[in-house]
Amino acid sequence: MIRKEILEDFIIRNATPDDAIQMEYVQKQCYPSLHESALMNRTHFINHIKTFPEGQIVIEMDGIIVGSASSMRSDFPEHDPTYLEITDNLWITNTHNPEGDWMYGIDIGVLPEYRGMGFSRELYLARQEIGKKLGLKGQLIAGMAIGYGRVKNRMTIEEYCYALEIKKFTDPTITPQMKAGFRWIRPLYNHIDDPQAGFACVLMYLPVDENYRIEKTR
Repeated sequence: MIRKEILEDFIIRNATPDDAIQMEYVQKQCYPSLHESALMNRTHFINHIKTFPEGQIVIEMDGIIVGSASSMRSDFPEHDPTYLEITDNLWITNTHNPEGDWMYGIDIGVLPEYRGMGFSRELYLARQEIGKKLGLKGQLIAGMAIGYGRVKNRMTIEEYCYALEIKKFTDPTITPQMKAGFRWIRPLYNHIDDPQAGFACVLMYLPVDENYRIEKTR
């Protein structure tokens, strides 16, 4: 379990069922264009805490949840399930593998008014710390390519990834994840029901061992 001060008045800690209502609010504020079928609610968050308490994290200020991150344990995905498939329709009951080698991040969000303070990075660092304690290989995420929807008629999601890697332009989600150390593996087509992302995500990883490499694939 984790609980530590990250800035004056802000604490990062493992979530409890009492946080679920506020975590639901953070989710809605962070993903306004995400289809309601992919939005987690308080009952989902409570089940995540029950299923894998170590992987559910919040940032709190005076009783207010300003950011949260949800995850499960997983083996490396050999095929490309959709977001609803990999999350067991948001419940994780049947897709969380207690013996899995990876911390699979299924959600992360910081309230808009608290962005720019490094809180997303703190959530990733907390996940990495938990992963190390559990002896995992690192983190996996399906980064939502929020900026891809604007250019999807001009380039493929793979071309978009390369453009981000060479810093041709930035993406509100993928760029901060790359700055946090994540490396992209392959694009995920029709992964999530969000038009801003062109319905695409990017499978990415952050290994515990910096020398560990996964080859990029199409």
